[in-house]
Amino acid sequence: MEGGKSNLDDELRGFLAEFMVGVIKFEELVEVGQTFLVRFQQALEFLRRPSIFKSSELVKSIVKANETKRVSTYVEAGCTNAYDSAVSVSQLNTSLGNLRDYSVKAKGIIDELQSLMDKAGNALIMNPDDQLDMDSQGSDQEVIASRKLDAAGCASSMAVIYSMVKQDYTMQEKIVSSLSLKSSSGELDSYCKMWMLRPFINDDIIHQALRQVR
Repeated sequence: MEGGKSNLDDELRGFLAEFMVGVIKFEELVEVGQTFLVRFQQALEFLRRPSIFKSSELVKSIVKANETKRVSTYVEAGCTNAYDSAVSVSQLNTSLGNLRDYSVKAKGIIDELQSLMDKAGNALIMNPDDQLDMDSQGSDQEVIASRKLDAAGCASSMAVIYSMVKQDYTMQEKIVSSLSLKSSSGELDSYCKMWMLRPFINDDIIHQALRQVR
């Protein structure tokens, strides 16, 4: 059975290598999505920034000293010209559209990862005699950190990482679906921080898995 065990190990390592390529694609896509989210935040904050503080005596004196039609019109418009507003509206719509496209692309990668994980699981089911006792594998992190993963270790690694990435995607999808012109400054700031922090992702586990397939 040693030959069969070796072949199964090699097959699962191949699945893990392909799986990690998908994880890298997702990681790169997340950074792009973060850029779109920040642009959305900037555009919305620009459109609703407070107008000039006209009750200030200093501001009043400055406006009065430069009391021209151009200055008066600009102040009445909240110190925002039509061109800047149009640019911000365009950026707002573009960013939101890009974020929705992001969700579709990210979902595609998640589906690919799940498919590879299912293939790995099926391969183990079809070769039950070639598996090692999963109870002897140790913790998830110990499994992934071992010198050379066997078939069961590869499958365990994929399952752990898939769970993290799926939760990360679910969080991002909820953020994108909740965005609107009514999103508060506090909400947007929290969304950007959560997107950047990625609380469900353990970078050490991902880096360990990447070292296994290099």
